[in-house]
Amino acid sequence: MTRRFEVTIRDGPARIGRLRIDGTVETPAILSGGEIRSTGPIWNFPTVEDALKEGFELSKKTGKIFIGPHVAAPLHTEPPFEVAHIPTDGPSGAVVHPLARDRPPASDVYIIGAAGSLRNPRELLAAVIDIREKTPSDSALYAPALATPSNLALLTYLGVDLVDETRVTVDGLLGRYHLRDGAWPLKELKDLPCRCGFCEAMEKTGADPELVARHNLLKLEEELLICREMIRKGTIREYLERQARVAPEQTVALRLLDQEHRYLERRTPVYRKSVMYANSAESLHRVEVTRFAERVLERYRAPPGDVLLLLPCSARKPYSTSRSHRLFATALGTTRRRIKELILTSPLALVPRELEEVYPAASYDVPVTGRWDLEERRWLTLCLDGYLEKNPSATIIAHIDGELREEVEGHGIEAVYTGGGTTDEALKRLSEAAAEATAGARVLEGFMVQRFSALADYQFGRGSAADLMAGEVRVKGRELQSSEKKSLGSITPQGTIALSLEGAKRLLSRGGYVVEIGDFVPRGDVLAPGVTSADDQIRPGDEVMVVGEAAFGVGRAKMSGWEMVESTRGIAVELRQVEEV
Repeated sequence: MTRRFEVTIRDGPARIGRLRIDGTVETPAILSGGEIRSTGPIWNFPTVEDALKEGFELSKKTGKIFIGPHVAAPLHTEPPFEVAHIPTDGPSGAVVHPLARDRPPASDVYIIGAAGSLRNPRELLAAVIDIREKTPSDSALYAPALATPSNLALLTYLGVDLVDETRVTVDGLLGRYHLRDGAWPLKELKDLPCRCGFCEAMEKTGADPELVARHNLLKLEEELLICREMIRKGTIREYLERQARVAPEQTVALRLLDQEHRYLERRTPVYRKSVMYANSAESLHRVEVTRFAERVLERYRAPPGDVLLLLPCSARKPYSTSRSHRLFATALGTTRRRIKELILTSPLALVPRELEEVYPAASYDVPVTGRWDLEERRWLTLCLDGYLEKNPSATIIAHIDGELREEVEGHGIEAVYTGGGTTDEALKRLSEAAAEATAGARVLEGFMVQRFSALADYQFGRGSAADLMAGEVRVKGRELQSSEKKSLGSITPQGTIALSLEGAKRLLSRGGYVVEIGDFVPRGDVLAPGVTSADDQIRPGDEVMVVGEAAFGVGRAKMSGWEMVESTRGIAVELRQVEEV
């Protein structure tokens, strides 16, 4: 629980926040020694009592982060005992050793003990994740003596909020020259690949350890500004996928991190404003990709129909706006009313037509070569098998070609393969196959009804559509209405359902995506201190229902459900509608 730190923007574990010391420090940030008041380890004192006495005196001085006496221990050695926590009225910090078993005392900042020794990717991940999981979400994490321009993106994405200049300064004094692309012994460089003032000075006067250290710090500061901007834009993951190539251990760290699905998923928003670029093999394991696939396979149910059409993706999103998919629609003609459509793509694997406007399906880009590597093929067929098992169809038409057709057909999917393509001949084959397959097939409900049904299950869980659309409903434009013409919800530009109060009441009995608040009527957004409980599956960007003794409302979550309960600062829900009860 913190009094001095507030998260304002989240992009996975990475976040931008405000740390209040003398003034306000925007994080991620580089701390200097002047912003910390530390007693130091107990080994600096004759006795523990002396260390505590010094700590009590320092704790009375506010304005800087106070770190009390602690038991310093090497990375692989568990501290033999703990020292009593010293409270302070100012900003507080607590050192947490990676092997410490107990939860640390309440503080604004948690400092990773022996952080400078965390060079092994497995040890780095284990330390950060463990400390993050047992400290409050609205507290800052500080990793001293570890940051460089090349690894800062990884540290930030892991969840580190504060770093310092120790490593780059020491390296500079030892003649190691840092850039975003790594570090080199200065004596091995024939030319300095930087035009900063410190490098220009060295070009004239020769190598100077002090100037190298200042250059290194400048590069770290520049990288920090880039990371902040990437978080603001929601693209820190894409940036890290590029930066991870700087060193093998960083690539290893990213791949190992993607196996920590729970840690990442609990902190990753369901929607971003930015395009999701899937430019590397690691993109296939992003939370956005796996979460979308999981929801399609576990929550979504295809409309009750007899014919399934498999189509390739398109460069333009949503697919329906692309030239190729408009031509497919024209070729299908009236038979389209009897056909379920499923788009095959990498890295998302499967996108039902009704979900094509949902993030990331509506907002991703991938290098298109026409080639599918083994991992992409395995992921596609795994998802396709799961889909067909839960959504069987009497007839499958596959209008796909190239390696995509080879993989699907070679996997044993029985279908009418029409060869794919958008030529007149290809479209004629598609039209004829559709006409033959749909003869006597069931007519599907109107497409917008299908979309609302699919979105309700996708957003709120399987079976939600039955509750939201119970009785007689109709769709007017992008709005779902009851028989009394009351709005139940509308489809947003982001492709999701924004519930009305009436629609939310229909879903309330299900118990999911509910935020409970105290006995008050919110006059604006719901702040975290007002939340008494929240559904653990809520993620930033989710549509939620706000329930209290005096009020009922709907809005969008600004933090995960578990964070709402833990946090003492910040906006929990951005309210859209509220009524007194």
